[in-house]
Amino acid sequence: MRQRQLLIATSVVLALLLASLLYLTSQGFWNETTDSPPDFIIHNGDILTMEQSPAQVEALAIRGEYIVAAGDENDILAMAGSNTQVIDLEGRTLLPGFIDAHSHHIGDRNYVNQSTPEEVIESVLSSGWTSISELFVNQDRLDELITLDQQDDLRIRVNAYLPLNYGLDMFGDWYQAYQPGQEYSSKLRIAGVKIFMDNWYTNWVQFFSQTDLDSLVQQAHEDGFQIAFHSVTDNATDIVLNALESALDGQSNQLYRHRIEHLVLLRDDQIQRMADLGIIASFQLTWINSDWKLASSYPILQNYSHLAGRWSDILEAGIPSQGSTDFPWLLGQTNRSAMYAVSSAVTRVGGLGLIPTDWMLNQTLSVEQALRLLTIDAAYGTFQEDIKGSIKVGKFADLVILSDNPLTVPENTLGDLEVLMTMVGGVVEYTAPEQQFLSAGCVGTSSLTIEGTHQSFKMETVDQARFELSLLVFPRAKVLK
Repeated sequence: MRQRQLLIATSVVLALLLASLLYLTSQGFWNETTDSPPDFIIHNGDILTMEQSPAQVEALAIRGEYIVAAGDENDILAMAGSNTQVIDLEGRTLLPGFIDAHSHHIGDRNYVNQSTPEEVIESVLSSGWTSISELFVNQDRLDELITLDQQDDLRIRVNAYLPLNYGLDMFGDWYQAYQPGQEYSSKLRIAGVKIFMDNWYTNWVQFFSQTDLDSLVQQAHEDGFQIAFHSVTDNATDIVLNALESALDGQSNQLYRHRIEHLVLLRDDQIQRMADLGIIASFQLTWINSDWKLASSYPILQNYSHLAGRWSDILEAGIPSQGSTDFPWLLGQTNRSAMYAVSSAVTRVGGLGLIPTDWMLNQTLSVEQALRLLTIDAAYGTFQEDIKGSIKVGKFADLVILSDNPLTVPENTLGDLEVLMTMVGGVVEYTAPEQQFLSAGCVGTSSLTIEGTHQSFKMETVDQARFELSLLVFPRAKVLK
């Protein structure tokens, strides 16, 4: 009897211990590397998690590629070891790195006179993006990305979408040589395939009949690929939705996450249908703002203004959505900053500062909506919400520091917020010139080196003693031990 009682008591104690550990883990105060001090601690600023709860934390710790703790500032600082680098935000704002869910940064770089992918990657990082989806990756472009990755030059995360056609040019089944979600590394994966259904709202030609699209979609769907559809006009979107409804055959799209790109013109019945099917709406926050009033095609868009750029209506309907830029296709603009995208979505004012129309203003988003579309919602769009898109224990330390808090500054100044630092997988890949807010723990022999232009950084020991240290600053950082 005593042995049985002892066994029960032991089981209860173990259960309580396990429950305690699970609670601590959920709160960000326990991690599997508690016997190893973190490489970085970031504190003393507004840390926006993009999680429902907690929406904000006081500090976080990073070890290797991952966030290992997030929560109370005193608890996190107590984790510091002799070589831990302590970054003092000094009141600035930290967010998860931004994700551009639809772009052509690398593939179409020639349109903005950038000759090398390395040059593009530096521009992307300085704009606050830590992940991009390239929506037209043919074999040559895929080979280039693989080479960059193998040479450790792919300093951002890239999701590649393989095109099945471009206009009336059909590319066959070349994509079947690859696997859905195939990963080359934590930086490069094949996310899905892309189908061009139409061109633009000035040209209402559809590239597939319903029968032909049904066949193509069914095959890619059965092969397990996520499908992204270029569909600008409502007529084309009808055909796409028919094909998707047929392929899903009653299954939840959460298993496949098929998505429709652009959706410039969209009717009420299509919004409801997308909500019912759970189709992801992938739209460009930099589109249909006041700059478009200067476009030669604007009179056409004005005629369909009741259908145009309905980003707010899409979110209100509960459609899973993600935001992007489609860079470099920004109607004459070359600003690829993530905060320009947020500003455009919230104010509908473009880079030229023109006054938006009433129908544009009726579709503005809140700052929080725009931020989510470029972080956690975009991560969901590539099945990666468990590893990036928010600040949470166990996720990649993909982070960006902004000069101020986008949730508190006046909306008309959102585009003025500066990217001060961009970190990818625990590596500082970009630091803005002449910034002096970065701090690092300087106990022992550890120091923070960031290669590049000469610059002064404030350093901080774990006992809060401060001093100034002159460093060489480059786009990439590492800890020397």
